[in-house]
Amino acid sequence: MDRSQASQSRSLIFGAVVVGGWLTAPPLWGQSFEAEMSALVDSSCIRCHDASTVTPIDFSRVEFDLQKRETFGTWEKVYERIRKGEMPPADAPQLDAAARNAALASLESALTRAHQASRGGQRAPLRRLTRLEYGYTLQDILGLDEAVATSLGELLPEEAATVTFDTVAVNQGVSPLHVRSYLDVATRALDAALMVGERPKPSTFEIDYSKSERLYRVSRAKALGQGMVKQLPDAYVMFFDFGSTYTFHSQTEGYRVQEPGRYRVTVDAYPYQAVSPVTLRVYRGRMAGVAAVFTELAGTFDLLGETPQAVQVTPYLQPGDLIALSVADLDFPETHNHEDYEPKVRSDGWGGMHDYPGEGIAVRFMTLEGPLTSDLWPPQPTWDLLAGMGLDDSGDPVLTKPPFDHVVDIVQAFAPKAFRRPVSQDEVHAYASLARPLLDEGQSFLDAVRVSLRAVLSAPSFLFHSAGTPDSDLDDFGFATRLSYFLWRSTPDAELFELARRGKLADGDVQRQQVERMLDDSKHERFISDFAGQAFRLNEILATTPDGTLYPEYDGWLGEAMVLETKLFVGELIGRNLGVGQLVDSDFTFVNRQLAEHYGIPGVAGQHMRKVKLPASSPRGGLLTQASVLKVTSNGTTTSPVPRGNFVLASVLGTPPQPPPAGVEGLEPDTRGAVTIREQLSAHRSEASCNSCHTVIDPPGFALESFDPIGGFRTRYRVSTANDSKNVGSLLDAPTLGPVVDPSGVTPQGQFFTGIEDYKRIMLERDLDQVARHLASQFLVFATGAEIGFADRKEVEKIVDLGRPEGHPMREMIHRVVRSELFRSR
Repeated sequence: MDRSQASQSRSLIFGAVVVGGWLTAPPLWGQSFEAEMSALVDSSCIRCHDASTVTPIDFSRVEFDLQKRETFGTWEKVYERIRKGEMPPADAPQLDAAARNAALASLESALTRAHQASRGGQRAPLRRLTRLEYGYTLQDILGLDEAVATSLGELLPEEAATVTFDTVAVNQGVSPLHVRSYLDVATRALDAALMVGERPKPSTFEIDYSKSERLYRVSRAKALGQGMVKQLPDAYVMFFDFGSTYTFHSQTEGYRVQEPGRYRVTVDAYPYQAVSPVTLRVYRGRMAGVAAVFTELAGTFDLLGETPQAVQVTPYLQPGDLIALSVADLDFPETHNHEDYEPKVRSDGWGGMHDYPGEGIAVRFMTLEGPLTSDLWPPQPTWDLLAGMGLDDSGDPVLTKPPFDHVVDIVQAFAPKAFRRPVSQDEVHAYASLARPLLDEGQSFLDAVRVSLRAVLSAPSFLFHSAGTPDSDLDDFGFATRLSYFLWRSTPDAELFELARRGKLADGDVQRQQVERMLDDSKHERFISDFAGQAFRLNEILATTPDGTLYPEYDGWLGEAMVLETKLFVGELIGRNLGVGQLVDSDFTFVNRQLAEHYGIPGVAGQHMRKVKLPASSPRGGLLTQASVLKVTSNGTTTSPVPRGNFVLASVLGTPPQPPPAGVEGLEPDTRGAVTIREQLSAHRSEASCNSCHTVIDPPGFALESFDPIGGFRTRYRVSTANDSKNVGSLLDAPTLGPVVDPSGVTPQGQFFTGIEDYKRIMLERDLDQVARHLASQFLVFATGAEIGFADRKEVEKIVDLGRPEGHPMREMIHRVVRSELFRSR
């Protein structure tokens, strides 16, 4: 591509990224609330909120110009505190009802008008695809393998960290790095999608472990780290999950992937000396120097009985990848614990595991077949992308008309899918013309058409959600886009596109049918995963690593099960249309064997997650007592009521507390247990400026103190016995039991609770509407890319009012969100 052509391409691609005319300055209008609020402030507020008192608001300095963001925020907080009856405090003189109502009505009107004016006529700013949405969209419009599309999306810059969702437009941006990344990823995506040329030749490689020379040597090794397998006539047995992947991986037997693609991996194995189901894990990995590193789990299987079983996975593998096998969660028996078991080489040459009594898995064969291809070659997505062109025997395109005409056909077929709307002939020719210089130079047809398609995949109409026309709600194509990215995180499919073309998506019955169809489609799992990951902070699960000395039972697989529990739980609430009260408390959850043991739930075998009814004595139930939430609200070593209380207020109730005043440092719990966090907080709350917030924050945090940093139930704290900070975490510094946990507290309304069960009961009695209000708001923010502002509250209240008689069922809430004015508004 020459310099002038590159300039033309960039102009087409990024010409509309910087939008300058959609945000106008707010109009000037009178502040009619000033008189009413001034009288109220002078009579009831100023005595406690002036320059001489330490409170968040000093009414002697508060302005009335609501066009100023800070001033608007202050009066919005005043409105909320007075409306909820939180101010004046119960022990202070109360407001005259008539004056209170008149002042609030005037303030509400002024805040609404100021908020609407600040938007400049547009509620939802133009927002771009997140990198997750970008990957899913490539998968769906190009027919890419999910693994390929996901990896391409991850090549884009990470989204900016926010306190809400990465879909919120005002927090997004397009940097020079984004520009370069979009072009690079589009090129890679097209290379993966245009699968022309000779069909890849699949191969089959079978490993007969009974004949493995390497395992024969390993079985006779003296060192425990190497002599960890046992030879049988038809197999070799692996006993421990630490180290088995380094022994049973494909490259040790002479196989490493040469061609990218899906591979069928079949493992023939059976339990050995097992008294319970044993678990086989299959990993994808690579060599890192002389060591094999395995980070991606391809499959998990529970093996039962004594008969050999064949299990199968089809991972996407890249050149150089390996496949490795491992057992899961098998420990040394008590009679052969890690500290005292020594492998002994017998005189006849048998290795140290010959008389080992523990459970294991005997592996007989592993077969790797691939890369797998469809019966049709090139595959259907390639035919679709080339818009009906033929291919010769060597896989090259067959031209039946002038090359440029074929480019026009291809762009005309592809651009509407990418732009999620019809395209004009002028647009088609503008993008197709980018290929003409290459065609004129005699370069290959595919190289030329890639230039046009790359420009389409980097254009504003692809990167940004369509927003309809100015001064109007979303058109049907914009609505289809918003709905599809809400529930599928990707582009509208053919059915949605056709309904949009026919102007049917304004019909309430059609909307309902489409929402039901989309929630029943497997693609809705993308929505559950992304929404729950951000709304409930599941994406932070790896932000801290639990102290291995204090919490040795934690590992990455338990952490993975924690996240799956919450996502499956949220999916169940939506799938079965259960009420939002289930987020507070429920009689079921999802566990596998490891998580069930962590929770003390008996009778759960195997690694697969399944729904279980909770025992009546279990402290679990609902979102707050799930280990994922309890882990992300601790630091890995200790817990504090403050971050957990903040989570309940911000992520469940949508009433986040104010940040601490300047100069106030956070509390660090004492890991030695000499001073409990409750004792520290008691001293902290003696300061009036701290007490007002901690009265609200601490109660839910206290209720959750019965759970340790990895979500285990406790009645006493675990504390380190290290002699000094340098020794913390050493194997000699085993944890011991410290002070008794006190999970009791008093709510700001004066309700006493003894623990989490009492607190959940109080939440169900008092806060159900607020949980629903926040969840409806979160759905709207996630879907529209615009925060809920003051002027949006009445529309949210409609959703809450409609759901109240039924207990706010969550699937129905999604329907009401989609039907709301906020969902369709620009």
